[in-house]
Amino acid sequence: MDSFIENKWFTRIVAFLLAFLLYMTVNFSDFEAVQPAGDSTEILTNVPVKAYYDTENLYVSGVPEQVRVELSGPKSIIESTKRLRDFEVMIDLTDYEIGKHRVAIKHKNFSDKLDVTILPSAVDVTIEEKVTTTKTVTPEFNDSALAEGYQVENVTVAPHEVEVTGSESDIEKIAFVRTALTGEDEISEETTATAAVQVLDGNLNKLDVKVEPATVQVSISVKNPSKKVPLNAVSKGTPANDLTVTSLEPDISEITIYGKESALKELKEFSLPVDVSGVTKDTTLTVPVNLGEQFNFSSPQEVKVKVTVEKSTDK
Repeated sequence: MDSFIENKWFTRIVAFLLAFLLYMTVNFSDFEAVQPAGDSTEILTNVPVKAYYDTENLYVSGVPEQVRVELSGPKSIIESTKRLRDFEVMIDLTDYEIGKHRVAIKHKNFSDKLDVTILPSAVDVTIEEKVTTTKTVTPEFNDSALAEGYQVENVTVAPHEVEVTGSESDIEKIAFVRTALTGEDEISEETTATAAVQVLDGNLNKLDVKVEPATVQVSISVKNPSKKVPLNAVSKGTPANDLTVTSLEPDISEITIYGKESALKELKEFSLPVDVSGVTKDTTLTVPVNLGEQFNFSSPQEVKVKVTVEKSTDK
């Protein structure tokens, strides 16, 4: 064994192995050191797209307003790119003729150390002659947004005309130019709000056109119809101690009821139930006006009723 260890070839082999291990250790460390540190991939959403073309004479449809951009590379450069936003995503149509084209979406001003992917990478666009026309805006309103019992008296829009710009084919398709006031709160008073203008074809599809102005002011005046009718007090229940109600005299003879015109039209008088249960002598009761579901408001909302009773007699 000792003679084997002392053999010169054994010594050379061991020395070679040690040198190889040392070489691999040093170079592997160097390899790791030169690898990009902190590389990552991130997607930027809602990146605007700029289109280059003859905007005075041509109209282009099919260009997306926004796209997604996937960035791969050093994390520090990605963070700097997100913060500065000095890059541009665009479609260059300056050399394209009128017609339909498949066009790549390009980019510039990104760092050379980043891999950039546009999603989608290409889109179908249509280039046509530009046409501008003036259209009247029709205001629309859904009665379901009204408070109970209220009705629309008038709806106006300002400005009542807008300029619509688009391709000749889309301009010819225009069937409706409208605006609608929407909101979560029930409307019970005059209301003015900003609403977007919609340009639609005959099938209510939104057309790819530009509207100037894109929003208008919609004003709605409402009314709460009312009707003054005779008040008729009617007793319910039974007085105490064998008493009988001889008369009910409200302090008013008429009452004003508010509600929808269709319900008010059928109303001839209003019956006011007066609960005389437990009454032991002549008294005056304050009776709330219960309208039920047909109407929404009354004036007054409670009525004082003089109740007159007398002892029942057996025949």
